[in-house]
Amino acid sequence: MNPVPLALRGGPADPASFMTADQLQSVHRLSTIENISYFISTPVTWAILLLMMGLGVSAWFRERAECLFRGSFWQVAVYVVLLQLAIQIVDLPLDYYLHELERSYGLTSQSLGSWLTDIAKGFGVNLIVTIPAVWLIYAAIRKSPRRWWLLGWAVSIPLTLFFTFIQPVVMEPIFNDFKPLQNEQLKQQILQLAKQANIPTDQVYEVDKSKQTNRLNAYVSGIGSTTRIVLWDTTLQKLKPDEILFIMAHEMGHYVKRHVLWGTLWGIVESLFGFWLAYRLFIWIHRKWGKGLRVRDTLDYAGLPILLLLVSVLSFAASPVDNAISRMHEHSADEYAIQLRKDPGAGVRAFQKLAADSMSDVYPPALVQFMLGSHPTLADRIDYIQHYKALP
Repeated sequence: MNPVPLALRGGPADPASFMTADQLQSVHRLSTIENISYFISTPVTWAILLLMMGLGVSAWFRERAECLFRGSFWQVAVYVVLLQLAIQIVDLPLDYYLHELERSYGLTSQSLGSWLTDIAKGFGVNLIVTIPAVWLIYAAIRKSPRRWWLLGWAVSIPLTLFFTFIQPVVMEPIFNDFKPLQNEQLKQQILQLAKQANIPTDQVYEVDKSKQTNRLNAYVSGIGSTTRIVLWDTTLQKLKPDEILFIMAHEMGHYVKRHVLWGTLWGIVESLFGFWLAYRLFIWIHRKWGKGLRVRDTLDYAGLPILLLLVSVLSFAASPVDNAISRMHEHSADEYAIQLRKDPGAGVRAFQKLAADSMSDVYPPALVQFMLGSHPTLADRIDYIQHYKALP
């Protein structure tokens, strides 16, 4: 494990103060494997997409679709099913390894059957969204070969808003059961916090995430009438009420400060540049290598892996900026939680338990934090809460 700065050693932010030596070794091993897996799996995904193009697999999928249907929508549907199924099969061994890794470290007790069922559900939901989206993209290319990127961006906006504000309410129940929080006293305390934060809701939900993971989480999602406050049952099982209230105050901070809205607006602006750049690169690749890749022209959906590759590479390149913005929002929400609850001790204990029970690296290497860190390090967060001076 990356050692915490000298100034934090021996204090509440030092994992040695709240984890055993065995826990520290386990966290180090697990985080190292997960980090290596990420930095290997991402270029492997790119290589798979390139191989599908270079070996003519994508063109073969297109030909099978054309043999079955004449209509462009159903051709796209068959092609997308074949492509997604191939990618899922190739990804499955690493996904299974990571699942079994979490089982071996006690981070999940989910059975293989349940895990495969969730993958199948995710695959189905992904197809429902992806097939129309791909068809619309190629319809836009057909309608306006030089402006399709702008049309695609315009269509992506309502989809982005749906997945940000509506999807948690509509789609998450496909995977888990939500029910009103059974602890009535805690429920009233959380609703009182929500009232202080002017969050329009009269219900708190608990969700059975323990069937998939032993990690901890809670969130406030939706907007207006779709707003819901949700606690994972693992959080209810492992944290004390005052610690849960601090975590909920943090999540309410995101809502009050409109972090999701600002993050969504940033994503929309960022995607405008992304669509334009993907368009320019897409045209350049087609001109240079299209024939060799057995792609007829830009209207040929057999070139979809090229678009997927470009989106993945651009997203990877943008991740340090996106994560830096996310870290700012998380820090702001921590400050809000301290001010709302006025109980920094509960915050320190909550983050210590979050680190120990979720086996999180409290102070990851700088490169990992730069590329993957959507939150400030837990060491920094604990230290900030401990030394916050603005309390009356």
